[in-house]
Amino acid sequence: MNKNNLKSELIKIDKKRLKIRKSYKSKLHHKINIKLKNSSDYIFFPKILISKNNEQLRYGLSWHYNGFIIKVDSLVMEVDPGVNFLLRLTESKYNITNINKLYISHLHIDHSADANTLMEYLIRSNSNIEIFAPQSVYETNTISKFHSGEKISFNNIQSQSIDENTKLKFNNININFFPLFHGVECYGFNIKYKDKLISYISDTGYSREIKVKNKIMKISEIKKSIGADEIILKNETIKKEVQHSDIIICNIDSFQYNKNSKTHLSVLDLLDILKDSNCKKLILSHINPMGEILYEEWGKKISKYIKNETNINTFCSNNNGLKIILD
Repeated sequence: MNKNNLKSELIKIDKKRLKIRKSYKSKLHHKINIKLKNSSDYIFFPKILISKNNEQLRYGLSWHYNGFIIKVDSLVMEVDPGVNFLLRLTESKYNITNINKLYISHLHIDHSADANTLMEYLIRSNSNIEIFAPQSVYETNTISKFHSGEKISFNNIQSQSIDENTKLKFNNININFFPLFHGVECYGFNIKYKDKLISYISDTGYSREIKVKNKIMKISEIKKSIGADEIILKNETIKKEVQHSDIIICNIDSFQYNKNSKTHLSVLDLLDILKDSNCKKLILSHINPMGEILYEEWGKKISKYIKNETNINTFCSNNNGLKIILD
């Protein structure tokens, strides 16, 4: 092929490529006009895109399981878009333009890595989006000034800082936030809609001291994985905030206590939080459902254990994701 023929071919491809892009943008604009008010309410976790044999990702970083969407009436809120979240949504065949709210609980990368990518997509699709996050998320440019609408004003983008005193209302939906204990500014939330209360507990510590074989031990002193006979000192705030919740979405890090338990929940912490609560459905997030040993069994086994201990229906996402219909 001579250079003139190659040039002609590239020009044809370029015109076709731009035509395809324009056509897809039209599809995006059409999608955002689809109303969701009459569809079922749900909590949705997208697929996990890590193969059984991908040891570098499975063992190296447990950051590929975060992020979910909660749909309640007209509210469609993406929560904590972690690593590769946008790709996971597209692979799950989810209509991304449904999203009209973005919530980031704190600035750590496993809760915010795809925030800018997601916002870029939504800005280009002319979706109307409101962002809610702690002030530190904006101050550190975890979400960029461009994508939050601070640097360039977009008519379809609004952003707001939240703290424990923030109360939001959307039609008949009320949201309030409560502080967590994570080393950086971090908040969970309660969503009240009609007769339902839905709570999200993001990354947090809970126990401060435990008893192990009659010895009092501070969580900050733990270096390896251990169990506990009793919790001696704990942060009661979290328990009080979710005591009356019908549905709880909760980030957990491990089954027993370990060196991360200062700022993350173990299952033993969660059992104490759930004790005497009104919770009817529990959804485990943040955890690697495949574990590092038992492929596709770890999340299932933990869910089963919690249900046996509390009689609460417990769910954990897996490779195919998870969708819970809120009846």
